[in-house]
Amino acid sequence: MKKKFLFIIGGVVIIAIVIILNLLQGNKGKEVEVKIIQEGNIVSEVTASGELRAKAQVDISSETIGRIKKIFFQEGDYVKENALLIELDDVKVKASKTLAEAQLKQAEQDLARAEKLFEKDLISKESYEKILLSYEATKAQYEQAADAYKKTKIYAPISGKIMKINVEEGETAVMGTMNYQGTVLMTIADMSMMIAVVTIDETDVPTVSVGQEVQVIADALPDSIYSGKVTRVGLMPITSQLTTEKVTDFEVEIELGKFSPLLRPGMNVKTEIITSEKSDVLIVPIQASGKRKIEEKTAETVFKVEGGNAVLKEIVTGASSDTDVEIISGVEQGDTIIIGPYRVLSKLKDGEHVQFKIDEKDTSSSKLPQSTVAPRRVLGAIKKRI
Repeated sequence: MKKKFLFIIGGVVIIAIVIILNLLQGNKGKEVEVKIIQEGNIVSEVTASGELRAKAQVDISSETIGRIKKIFFQEGDYVKENALLIELDDVKVKASKTLAEAQLKQAEQDLARAEKLFEKDLISKESYEKILLSYEATKAQYEQAADAYKKTKIYAPISGKIMKINVEEGETAVMGTMNYQGTVLMTIADMSMMIAVVTIDETDVPTVSVGQEVQVIADALPDSIYSGKVTRVGLMPITSQLTTEKVTDFEVEIELGKFSPLLRPGMNVKTEIITSEKSDVLIVPIQASGKRKIEEKTAETVFKVEGGNAVLKEIVTGASSDTDVEIISGVEQGDTIIIGPYRVLSKLKDGEHVQFKIDEKDTSSSKLPQSTVAPRRVLGAIKKRI
């Protein structure tokens, strides 16, 4: 009986010890990750993708129908402005021009005689006006024939490199109409200046403006970074329908600052548009801040450690990057802010007890004021208070 009683007492003691240990463990508070607020640099960027284009690129088309008689250059050749590129068969149009020229000369002679006769009242005004109208009609026919002949010679509108020739000698060039694009004979591009044409989301438009610095990386050359500047932000949206969601983008043009023979029009590129760059501002990891309810309103907040407890603080934020956010007000340099882990931070309550380990590299930064660069004995004291 006595042994049984001692066994029961021992069991109760063990249970009590387990309960006390659990309570003590609970009083330690939730384990969190913290960071001491310091000054740093922050760069806000907008990422976008698109393709390269030559700043000046022209598709050469024919303005008349005709058989291609001669192509004077090959793909890759450099041509100067007004250089003769292609000559079409001109036998018929040349004959028409010659005939129209002869008819015009005859009409000019008829008009000259009619003017002299009219001055002497030898012909009526009606007869003179009829000869004058005939002359004007003949002149118009000549100009039309001369224009048709001129269009059999196709000249370079700009200086540049011939990027592509789509036809061969002997083929028929077809001019474009309202419902038909016509034959694109060749493409000329001025490769001395390249632009990247990218699309950005409508939410990024207010932050992107002409003159901002850009870093451009071509998919074909992932190890090379090309600098550029925003030269145009589109005013009209580019709307597309993806599944059931409507997506609205805007086109942005970026002029590359340096020529590279490795770049080609049509190459896919990724860009980082630098919308804001600040130095020596208070920053915290972006995951530390979030919208929470405080004093009956929803505001941007962080959890600051005070006396071993997590205290919810309302803050005003500024610029942000992919990793950090600028703190304008609400907390100060040297304050200890809870930054994670997310599973704890997302459920943390104002005033809740926490425990953490201070990373000593955060306390050795020259950005901290002298009062916050604490020696180890001070850190020990902080931990004891917590």
